[in-house]
Amino acid sequence: MPVELVSRKGRFHLVPVVFIVGNSNTGKTLLIERLVGVLKKSNYRIAVIKHAPHGYEPDVQGKDTWRYCRAGVDEVVVVGPESLTHHSFYRQEPALPDIIKRIENDVDLVIVEGFKKQAGPKIEVLRKGYTTQRLNLGSDLIAVVSDCPSEEKIPTFTPDEVERLADFLVRRFSLK
Repeated sequence: MPVELVSRKGRFHLVPVVFIVGNSNTGKTLLIERLVGVLKKSNYRIAVIKHAPHGYEPDVQGKDTWRYCRAGVDEVVVVGPESLTHHSFYRQEPALPDIIKRIENDVDLVIVEGFKKQAGPKIEVLRKGYTTQRLNLGSDLIAVVSDCPSEEKIPTFTPDEVERLADFLVRRFSLK
């Protein structure tokens, strides 16, 4: 079932979206990387959106696209034999629903790393020594991935149970 998000242009239904959230260094990126690998084996088309609230570098220093970005372009597109990368610059961070709207026709599932304040189904990643306190996710919390024993009342997975987590997502979002 698609998540209904609100953009600046109103409400719309989207491709299924799941958020992977947690404190820094809890293993979110590794979990997503492994989850994508499992889902791709079943031929699902997956998009990942990573929230970088502190900024990031768009390309390697000195390379062509880096030079274009430094020159002040608003959009840069790099096309190769098997890929296309579209990099857009904005005065302010675009709304997540607007980002998803641009890619929804090309994928079966969108996995979002971060955007923990955005409403939507979330999987919280907990890691001993790195999780200082739980996020207050309320009814958005659909599952937990943790390396600690847990008494959760919602589905809970260890970091090594990626295939079980993938099956959970396939059923939860009725992926075909």
